[in-house]
This record gives sequence, C-alpha cells and structure tokens, in this order.
Amino acid sequence: MSRSVKLYYDLMSQPSRALYIFLSTNKIPFDRCPIALRKMQHKTDEYRRQVNRYGKVPCIVDGSFRLAESVAIYRYLCREFPTDGHWYPSDTVRQARVDEYLSWQHLNLRADVSLYFFHVWLNPLLGKEPDAGKTERLRRRLDGVLNFFDQELLSGGSGQAFLAGDRISIADLSAACEIEQAKIAGYDPCEGRPALASWLTAVRERTNPFYDEAHKYVYRLAPDNIVTPVVAIDE
Repeated sequence: MSRSVKLYYDLMSQPSRALYIFLSTNKIPFDRCPIALRKMQHKTDEYRRQVNRYGKVPCIVDGSFRLAESVAIYRYLCREFPTDGHWYPSDTVRQARVDEYLSWQHLNLRADVSLYFFHVWLNPLLGKEPDAGKTERLRRRLDGVLNFFDQELLSGGSGQAFLAGDRISIADLSAACEIEQAKIAGYDPCEGRPALASWLTAVRERTNPFYDEAHKYVYRLAPDNIVTPVVAIDE
C-alpha cells in the first residue's frame, strides 16, 4: 500500500492552496481533508487535539506524525517524498534564496495582503464598515510591497524567471498564492507591474490544472475585470 499523507486545508487560505498545488503537482499521494474556516472548524477541541494544536490550517498528518506551518511542511515533504529538485534546491545559494524569501514574506507580502483583504473584504461580511482612511493607508502599504516585489525581486537585473533561479520553487508558489488573495478584495496586483504579471502567469502555467483548481473560489469571488478567465472546474 502506497504511503499517503492527509492534508487539512481550506482553499480560502493562501498557504493551504499552495500546499494543495505542491502535493498535486509532485504527485505525492494525499487525502483531502477540507476544514471550513468560516465554520471555525479549525478551533474545535477535537481538531486541536487530533490534528493541529495551533488551531490553524494547513496541516499534514503522515502516519502518527502531525506537522503545521506551511514552510516546515514544504521542507518535510521535499525530504520525505520524491520531488523535482527545483522546488527546494540542494544548491546552497539557491536554497538560501528560497529561505530568504520565505522568511521575508511573512511580515511583508503576506502581512500586507492579509491586512488589506481582511479590512476591505472580510470586515463588511462581519458587519464592520471599512474606514476609508485606513483603507487608503493599507492600499498604499500593499502598493509598496508589490512594487518592491515587481521591481526588486523580479526586475532587479538578475534576468531570472523565478525568485530563486530559472525554475519555479516553493518560494514562487507561496508568493503567487498570497498575491492572488488580493484579487478578492478588488485589488489588481498585476496592474502597472509587468514583471509580476509575467511571473504570475508563468507560475500558473507551470502548475496547472492544479493552480486553477486550488484558486476556484478566488476566481469566483474576485471582480470579473481582475480574474484571468478559466474553464469551469467540477466541485
């Protein structure tokens, strides 16, 4: 019997989408265990006790071993299962570039996208009217971090197609899923950012059909003028 992991995820979660795509693209056998964040299923005593003590998604269970936090999960999967070497390169310099980005992302790109998403899109669903001044401040922050991503990380003279070299890595997949989230809030991350737009298309092309499958809710919720048209995906 082939070894299989369990993935606990919600496709509204950026790192959940990234791991879903990673597992699918690398043909790592996994059981799909959807967790509805909107129903607070990740905060139940049972979930905390049996799956993830931190009460978050994503999480994997491999036999009796439970592991949370997407970056730790990526690295574990690359060690434990056959994966193409470009995802987490063995070359010291390229691996360091991947780690550098993943360390930077959490308090920069991820934080700024999440803050804008929560304030502009999620708060109204919870009955909280967005403050116009705060919306503008958060938009400027998001503009700044995406401009940096476009101009420095992608257009900084390296000539590389992806964040850590000429081939896609877990850094690219993680970044793309974070950036896609902004579209739900009506923000077009590609507008005025040609390098980012080209790179995002390349990430999608390298990982489809799983990229579109993982982003089906993003595509449905985002305004039509922002989302790239896709074929219908079965539930």
